[in-house]
Parts: sequence; structure tokens; C-alpha cells
Amino acid sequence: MTDIMKTNQNCIPLCPGTELYVIPKDTFKTDFIMFSFTLPLMAETAAEYALLPSVLCRGSEQYPTLEDLAKRLDTLYNAGIAGRAHKRGEAQVVTFQLRCLAEDVVPPEDENEGPLFVSLLDTFCDVLFSPLLENGVFSPAYVDGEKKNLCDAIRSKINNKASYAISRLDEEMFAGETYGISSRGTEESAAAVTPASLYRCYLDMLSRAPVSVTYVGRMTADEVTSALARFISHLSSFREENPTLYAPQTQVIRTAKHPLHRVEESMDIRQSRLCIGYRTGSVLSDGDFYRFALFNELLGGSASSKLFLEVREARGLCYDCASYPEAQKGVLYISCGIAADAKEEAEEAIASQIAAIRDGDITDEEFFAAKKSLVSGYREIEDSAAAIAVWYANRRAAGIATSPEETAEQVLSCTKEDMKQCAEHLTEDTLYFLRGTCTDGDGEEDWDEDTN
Repeated sequence: MTDIMKTNQNCIPLCPGTELYVIPKDTFKTDFIMFSFTLPLMAETAAEYALLPSVLCRGSEQYPTLEDLAKRLDTLYNAGIAGRAHKRGEAQVVTFQLRCLAEDVVPPEDENEGPLFVSLLDTFCDVLFSPLLENGVFSPAYVDGEKKNLCDAIRSKINNKASYAISRLDEEMFAGETYGISSRGTEESAAAVTPASLYRCYLDMLSRAPVSVTYVGRMTADEVTSALARFISHLSSFREENPTLYAPQTQVIRTAKHPLHRVEESMDIRQSRLCIGYRTGSVLSDGDFYRFALFNELLGGSASSKLFLEVREARGLCYDCASYPEAQKGVLYISCGIAADAKEEAEEAIASQIAAIRDGDITDEEFFAAKKSLVSGYREIEDSAAAIAVWYANRRAAGIATSPEETAEQVLSCTKEDMKQCAEHLTEDTLYFLRGTCTDGDGEEDWDEDTN
């Protein structure tokens, strides 16, 4: 029986808008649980929800400082609570990940403490449902501190030119689409957040966001449900009997609706960045996205890909060159670092590799290498409880049900004809070029990192 079949059997409604998914795994010595609150991605609230997890984890009524919370987690054998907000298609998802040692690998429970997993969940409930408040809103000191951190993070994006260029591509390619909104918001919107506005978003999240709870570990569904009793009780207190829940929808545009949109900007840096965004015609919810995932691996997703071997190694046109997809939105990115005068030649070289796949110019060796690389990546997911939880959460959001191993088997069944069809459906939408103007070696250093 596959993991996803077990998960479907153990999908348990907890309270209105909240479901528990239990993925039994006896290969880990830990219990892992992830709480995902799904919200609409909106410019007005993106910064608030980006701030919310960090403000909540700064302190609660019972553990008012980071030090107090850290000491509490240390007493639970160095358990962990971490929160973040990210973008999934055109939804903003606030997640909290909890981990602790499994009960059978720690000494017998303290009579005053109770089971380790229950104690961790109780601590999380203190963090989530009893935040540190002043005058009925979040602590101004904590909000101001996290606002500074968020603004610094937004400003620092320009220091990584590969990441900055992709963000500019997003702004241009998705102007007028929800997907163009950053999950961090803007520096201006972050600076405008107040303790009161953040608290209103917090209450709105608890009352209207669908919640997916994913557990990975050795416990049974009944045991996990029982351990969640306090969480269920608290969350239910924020919700009406039949609440009106958010239901974010991602707009999928399968084909570029205009000729290639070109944008060029200059900066005093030595290395230029060329980024191209494509509409793919394929999304995760189609059920056969594994074909496009293999196409991406073949094109530019690995060190054995056409872009890496042909454009970078054989022709020496770029310092780095890679492709990566966004499965919920149906987008493919190609990003490379090049010399400014190599732009046209790099464009031609990238287009030629896509055309090669479209024409069936795929050797047995490179097709085998792409399959091997992607299948290995899927199978490595089983080595991490967090990766397993994220895998299934993304697929539930897309309405599909395949385990990593099942998907690996699907990849192995793909044909070269499948790759040709993926290439045929690919259409160029937007090209962003960040031209480096420094020629004397004194320009700003730009540290390139793989954004895949």
C-alpha cells in the first residue's frame, strides 16, 4: 500500500475548515507535524502574513521572550517550532513546522510533563493562540523588530543578482496577475504595518483560513488526533459553526498572449543576468506534470542537462545556466549569468536547445541521465520528514494523489515523444536582461547563487 493511499484513509476532519493527514513512517526517530494556513495572496496583506510567523515566535504570554521559548524547547529534548510564509501559486501559505524526538527514543515521560509530542503541541498552542499582547494588540517592540528584519531582507534582495533578476522578471511577466505579488510584500507595505493591523490579520487567519495539518511519524491517526485536542479546541473558538473560508484560486495562463516582452536595465556590476519566463501549458493539477518535470531536468534542471552541457560547457557562453518550473502557476524560468556582449548569442543558444528537444534531438544517454537525476531527487524526499510533508501538501493543493515513489515510476515510463510535446507547448512570454556596465573591475561584486 502506497503512502498516499494510507494518507487518504487517514484524512480526518478536526473542526470546520481543518483536516489532519497522517503519513505513517517508522524510518524516523522523530515526530514531525506541519500546520498550513492558506490565505489569498494580496498586496494589502502580503507583508502582514510574512511578518506574522516571526512575531508569534518572538514570544507568548507564557514564554514572553525568545530566550524563554528556547529554554522551554530545550526541556523537550531540543524540540523545534519554526514558522514562515511562502507563495504557493496565487495563495499565501503561513506554515508552522514542529519536530521532536519520538516517544520510544527518550526516557520515560515525567509525570508532570506528559508525552513529549503532546507537550510540544501544548507549547505551540501557547505560541499560536496566546501571543504576547499590549493594549489588546501585538507587542509594538516585537512588531517593530520583525518589520526591520523584513525590510532588511527585502532590501538585501538586490545583493543577490540572480534572485533580483528573477524577481524583476516576475514583476514584468505577471503585471496585473496575482502571482506578481511578492510573498514578502514591499518595503513600503512592510513599513506601514502596525501592531493593530497585524493583529487584525492574525484574527482573520484563525477564523477564515483553511488549515491542513500534516503529520509524519510513528503515531497512529487516533493518537495524533488525541494529541491535537487543545489545538482543535482553541481554533474552534475562533470559528463559526459554518465559517466562510478562503478558497484561493490560481489563474493559469497556458500560452503567452503577446509577442516576447523584452525589458532591459543596467547596473554597475561585472556580470550580466539573462532571465526568460515561459508559459508551459502544464500545471501540477493536470495529473501528468511529471512529464514536464522530466522535460525541465533534460533542458536545464541538472548538471547533465542540455543548457549546462551545451550552453555553458561546450560553448562557454555563461557562468551558470539553469531552468526551473513553478508547478502551480505553469511557468518555466531560465536564468543565466553572462557577459553583456554575449546576450544575443546566449538567447540563440537557449532557443536552439529547446528546439532540439522539440525536434526529438535527444540522445539515449542524456535522456537516461535526466531520468536518473529526477528519480533520485524524488526518492531522496523519503529521507526527510519535512520534505515528505511539503510534498503531500503541495499535491493536495493541486488535487492529485501520488507518492514520490509513484511519481518516480511515472517518470521512468516517459518517452522522448513526451519531451517533444512539452517543448511544443512552451511559449516565450517575457525576457529580462540586467546589463552589467562595469568593465574596469571596480564594479559592485555580485555573488551568483543557483536559484533552482
